Amino acid sequence: MTDRADPVSAAATAIVDDPQLYRKLFDTASNAMLLVDPNGVIRIANARSQELFGYAPEELTGQSIEVLMPQRFREPHVQHRERFHAAPRARPMGSQAALTARHRDGHEFAVEISLNPLSVGDRVWTCAHVRNVDRELQAKNLKIRARQATAIADFGRLALGTADFIAIQHRACALITEHLGIDVAVCARLDAAATRLRIAAQIGFDLPALPGGEPAAWQRALPDLSRSSTDPELQRLHARLQLLATADSAHLLEHPVLLEQGRDGIALHALVCAIPGEDDQILGLLLAGSRAVHSFSRDDGNFVQALANIVGAAVQREAAEVRLFQSQRLEALGQLTGGVAHDFNNLLTVVSGNLQMLEEHVADNALAARLARAALRATGRGADLTRKLLAFSRRQALQPRAIDTAQLLESLVDILRRTLGAKIDVRLEVEDDLPAAHADPGMLDTALLNLAVNARDAMPDGGRLTLAGTHADATGITTRREIDPAAGQYVCITVADTGAGMAPDILARAFEPFFTTKESGKGSGLGLSLVYGFIKQSGGHIEVDSTPGAGTSIRLYLPVDSSGEAAERPTSARPGFTGGNETILVVEDDDDVRSVAAAFLRRLGYRVLQSGDATRALACIDTDQPIDLLFTDVVIRGELDGPALAREARRRRPGLRVIYTSGYPRGVIDTPDAPGRGIDAPLLAKPYRIDQLASILRRVLDRPPSDSVPENDENQPPDRANGPDPHGS
Repeated sequence: MTDRADPVSAAATAIVDDPQLYRKLFDTASNAMLLVDPNGVIRIANARSQELFGYAPEELTGQSIEVLMPQRFREPHVQHRERFHAAPRARPMGSQAALTARHRDGHEFAVEISLNPLSVGDRVWTCAHVRNVDRELQAKNLKIRARQATAIADFGRLALGTADFIAIQHRACALITEHLGIDVAVCARLDAAATRLRIAAQIGFDLPALPGGEPAAWQRALPDLSRSSTDPELQRLHARLQLLATADSAHLLEHPVLLEQGRDGIALHALVCAIPGEDDQILGLLLAGSRAVHSFSRDDGNFVQALANIVGAAVQREAAEVRLFQSQRLEALGQLTGGVAHDFNNLLTVVSGNLQMLEEHVADNALAARLARAALRATGRGADLTRKLLAFSRRQALQPRAIDTAQLLESLVDILRRTLGAKIDVRLEVEDDLPAAHADPGMLDTALLNLAVNARDAMPDGGRLTLAGTHADATGITTRREIDPAAGQYVCITVADTGAGMAPDILARAFEPFFTTKESGKGSGLGLSLVYGFIKQSGGHIEVDSTPGAGTSIRLYLPVDSSGEAAERPTSARPGFTGGNETILVVEDDDDVRSVAAAFLRRLGYRVLQSGDATRALACIDTDQPIDLLFTDVVIRGELDGPALAREARRRRPGLRVIYTSGYPRGVIDTPDAPGRGIDAPLLAKPYRIDQLASILRRVLDRPPSDSVPENDENQPPDRANGPDPHGS
C-alpha cells in the first residue's frame, strides 16, 4: 500500500505555519491587544485598540504604554511594570478593583486587563488584553449606591425616631460591615471635655464572657468597651483612634483618614470618619476596617461619612433633649434635620439622575426597566421625606401669595369625594366673602391632603370629614398648645372628622417627627410635623381638639393676604419642556452630582463645560469659548462660593445668565448671617428631575440677558391633581 500525503492536511499545515494567520488572529480579536516590550514601549497594536483608545495602531507603535492612562497613574505604573517583569506570570486584572484608562480625547473609562508574558529571545515581552467595563461598572455602582441610599434613609429614620442611642451606634456598625463587605466596625465617642475617647459599639473584636445575659444587655452596661475587652488588638486600635481624635481633628473633619495594616501595631486596613458636631467640633469617630487586604474607595468614604453625620445629628439631638423642656422639644428636633436633608438631597440627585439615564438604556429589557422605575419611585419617596423634614424644621423654600381659599377648598373637596370612597361623607362649609389667605399654595395643598388622609385612616368603617373656612381675629383664637398668635386677621381652615380620636398622651406628641400610631409601613410619622412647620413658617397658628371615640378637629390659622394681588386659583397643568444647543458651564464640587448634571444637559442637547471649583471655572470664563449660562452649586469648596463666583463671572462676562442649585432651600442659604452670599438668580433645588432642569434653563435662556430677577424654585411640591398620597403620612 502506497503512502500518500492528505492534501487537506497539507493545506492545513501550511495555513498553521503561515505567520499571517497569527497576525490576522491578533488584528481580529474582540478585545484591544497590545504587545509591549520590557521598556514599556508598544510594539504592535490591533485594530480594536483604535476603537477603545482613539489612536490608530500605527500611532500607538513606539509610544510608551503609559500614554493610555491618566497622568496621575503613570509614575506608579512604571514601578508596577518593573515589579511585573521581575516576576512575570499571567494574571487577570480589573475584576476586583477598577482600573482606569485614558482615551485620546482625554475622557477616562474603566477597563479590565489581563497580562500574558511572552519569551522573545532572552527577554520577556507582555501581551495585554484590554476590555472596556465602564458600563458594567456604572451599573454595579448604581445598584450599590441605591442600596446604600436606602440604608442611609432607613438609618436616618431610626436615628431621628428613637431615643435608644446605643441601638443607633450598633446599627451604624452593622450597616458598615453589611454594605462594605468587611469584618470590623467601631463607633467611638469623645467625652464632654473632648479629651478621652470611649469605644461605645463595635463589630469584629472579642468581648469578655457574658455572665448569663444577652449580649445587647451586657454591652449596654459597659461604659467603655475598649477597657472591658481582653482583646489586645482592640486596645491598640483604641490608642490609635484616641490620638487621631485629639491630635488630628481638623484633618479628620475635612476628609476621612486611611490607616494601613502594620502601622502603630494596627492589624487592619481601615477608614476613619469624624462624627461631626457644631462649630467644627468632633463628637467621635466611626471606623470601617478589614483584616484582609482591602482598598477603600471614595464612595466607601462617602457612605461611612453619611452614617457618621447621622450619628452626629443623633448625638446632638440627645444632648438637646436633655436641655430642653416640652415647650422647646419640637424646635430642637427641627434644627437637626437641615444638614441631613442637604446631604441626602445630594445623594438622591446622583441616584435619581443615574436611574433616569439608565431607564432609557434598558427600555428594551422589561425586567430592568421595571426595576429602574421602582427605584425611581423610591428616590421620589426619599425626596418627599427630605421635603417633610425641611418643612418641619421650617427651612423649606416657600413662595407665599394670595390664595382664593374658598376656591381651593371647593377644588380639594371634589378630589376627596372621588378618592376617599363612598364610606367617607366629605362636606364643605365656607362662609361668604372669605378673604384670601397669604401662604404657599402648593404647601397648603399638601398640608390639607395630609390632614384628610389622616382623617380617612381614623375612620376605617366610614364617617364624616368636614372642611370649613372662616374669617377669624387673633383675639378670638383660643390657644391650648403655645403662646397666643400675633395680632391680626386670619383665615381659619378646619379639618374635622368623626373618627377614633386621640388620647391626651398621643395628642401631646402628635406633632413630633416620625411619631405615628399607624402600623409599620403604613405611614412615615411626618404628616403632622410637615403641617406644623409649614403653618409656623407661614406666620400662622395651629390648634387641635380631639376626644377618643368622638373625633378630631384641626384648625389652621393663616394670615389674611394684604398685598392686594389677585388670588391664585388651583391649577394642575404642568408645562412641557425642550432642550437647546447653548453652552452651559457646570460648577459643582461633588463629582457624582456634577456628572449627573452634565449627563442631563447633554441629553437635552446642550454643550457642557465642567469645573469642580470656582478657580477653574473662572479660568474657563477667561477663555474665548462661548458660554451662555453658568449653572453652579451655591455652597462649593474654596475661597468663592456660588454667588461670589457668579458675581465675578458676570463682571468678566457682562450679561452672563446664571442658575443656582443647592440641597439647601433658599431660606437657609440666602440669610443675613451668610456674609457675601446673595441668591440673585433662579434656584433649582436638589434633587431635580431632567424635565425640571430643562424647564428652568429655557425660561432663563429665552429671556433678555439683563433680566436677572430671581424666579421661583423649579421643583416645588407636586400639585394635587391626582388626589391624596396613597401611602399616607
